[in-house]
Amino acid sequence: VWLESVPKAYIVKTKQTPKLDEGVLAFQATVAGSQAGDEIKVRALNGTQVIKEQVGQPNADFELSVPNLEAWSPSNPKLYDLEIQLLRKGKVIDQAKSYFAMRKISMEKDENGIQRMLLNNKFTFQYGPLDQGWWPDGLHTAPTDEALKFDVIKTKEMGFNMIRKHIKVEPARWYRYCDSIGM
Repeated sequence: VWLESVPKAYIVKTKQTPKLDEGVLAFQATVAGSQAGDEIKVRALNGTQVIKEQVGQPNADFELSVPNLEAWSPSNPKLYDLEIQLLRKGKVIDQAKSYFAMRKISMEKDENGIQRMLLNNKFTFQYGPLDQGWWPDGLHTAPTDEALKFDVIKTKEMGFNMIRKHIKVEPARWYRYCDSIGM
């Protein structure tokens, strides 16, 4: 259970959609209690370096260009950090952090006319186990956060580049580990 007090105006959620071919990140922050004149300030970081800063309106779509972008792949799991602020008259009302990867999933026919799923406009053979996410001492709950990460690392070390989940949705941390490890 996670409880957190929030101000009257706060960032409810964010949505990041990479547009790899255009070199931009489509962004939206859903804000509760926003007022006319409120702004959303988004900073994209590559490590500690700010690569782009953009100001937009709460609950509206806008785009950030990603200069010198590195596309995410299993062999190069490049992630960028995001810092999001809700501003009212220049004062920070609420803030959040997130991350994104520049990647694209699409479908196209190959030279033999067979429909293929592409990663970043290239065919990548997906190779991985069907994982039930079962733990002997906790059923569907990992005993520790380290154990959750360990499973992803070991799956990658075994040569796999994907994990199929069976009748389970993992906690958000598991997906973050997959993104950062290249799964």
